[in-house]
Amino acid sequence: MLRTKTRVPLAPLTTFRLGGPARLLARVRCVRELEEAFELGLQQGLATFVLGGGSNVLFADAGFDGLVVKVDLRGMEFVDSGDGVALRAGAGETWDNLAKEAVKRKLGGLENLSLIPGSVGGALYQNIGAYGAELKDVLESAQAFDVRIRQKRMMTNADCGFGYRNSVFQHEPQLVVLSATLRLSHVVRPQLTYPELQHRFRGKPEPSLWQVRRAVIRIRKGKFPYAERLGNAGSFFKNPVLRRAQFEALLARCPDLKSFPWGPGCVKVPAAQLIEKAGWKGRRSGNVGVSERHSLVLVHYGGGTSDELLNLARRIVDDVEKHFGITLEPEVRIVGSSL
Repeated sequence: MLRTKTRVPLAPLTTFRLGGPARLLARVRCVRELEEAFELGLQQGLATFVLGGGSNVLFADAGFDGLVVKVDLRGMEFVDSGDGVALRAGAGETWDNLAKEAVKRKLGGLENLSLIPGSVGGALYQNIGAYGAELKDVLESAQAFDVRIRQKRMMTNADCGFGYRNSVFQHEPQLVVLSATLRLSHVVRPQLTYPELQHRFRGKPEPSLWQVRRAVIRIRKGKFPYAERLGNAGSFFKNPVLRRAQFEALLARCPDLKSFPWGPGCVKVPAAQLIEKAGWKGRRSGNVGVSERHSLVLVHYGGGTSDELLNLARRIVDDVEKHFGITLEPEVRIVGSSL
């Protein structure tokens, strides 16, 4: 039976630890409760927001004047299929638990995605990626619930419409992720194209999956101040994708700008270097600031507000646009406000 609570603080349910209360909150642990939650929202005429691990969302100080559906669908199963292993996991499972369990079983595919915070459902929503790998590289299928027709829907990798930090779930909010099936391999093929991983393993024997996971964790911990210490959501902005001609024009002014190939005629530019060159790395503004470790991470030191953080983000966007003619876009979902 679905249980709901009123005026529930949302800040403790997010890694930023910011934002006001939800008018109504329902935790769902099965598909039946999910159906009941959306039916309740429909009956009461409430806006509905689906919340996973809260690691990539910023709620406004006013909170959410509607129904927040907290997805707690659990379960993890490894199924051997001869040429590999299918890992089936509920949308509410913690993503890094999957990565850790896969490596423990000597199954390749998730090690480069280690220590990314959040849930499985959020991983699909965002198409998480790091250190040369993306979720779309390993996803076999997903099961979603279509709120409009009250039915489950099996979705292939192609159905999910994955792009850079993008998926169909961002554009069709009636689809709520229930579970994911990931294709893992018994054959160890370390993905070491990312420069920092290349540097760590250059001249050494081919690393094991555990060594790759451990290296990724060390790199991430060296860059990102995790939410146990400071409120943050990891990368706040997306890395902009530019036409090569636009990037070459920028190189004339900033010859040390880095880039990575990104499709025909395009390159992806690390937003962190643009923010740093604009002078924002390590700067603090009241109760919020830019991490001194990684300029792509906005942090909440405590006692702050969502408005403070958004004002900081707007100033960064304005400065980067002024310096480079590039408009940064948020990677974090901003609910109840905007940049």
